[in-house]
Amino acid sequence: MTLAGPPHDSPGLQAFTVLIARGVQSTVDGLSAEVRRAVLAELFRMGALACEAHSGQAACPPYTLRLDVADCRMHVELDPTRTRLSLTGLTRPRPH
Repeated sequence: MTLAGPPHDSPGLQAFTVLIARGVQSTVDGLSAEVRRAVLAELFRMGALACEAHSGQAACPPYTLRLDVADCRMHVELDPTRTRLSLTGLTRPRPH
């Protein structure tokens, strides 16, 4: 087995873990492929931005964000100290 890590010339490079809460996974699975891609892309984009923003800074308490992506309301908990982003809630509007 080979383990991959950051290149030696990239000091401070950090990874964020993106988690989907167990109770939210079925909602994510029920999304259309296009909407699911948009939601997941936004999660990973947020993780990358958080990684840049909090790299090398002092400990920061977790905080919660609410945002709308592809007609879905997302509740995301960001824990910079543990480099973890969690999708804790996802709702989508009911069809008319």
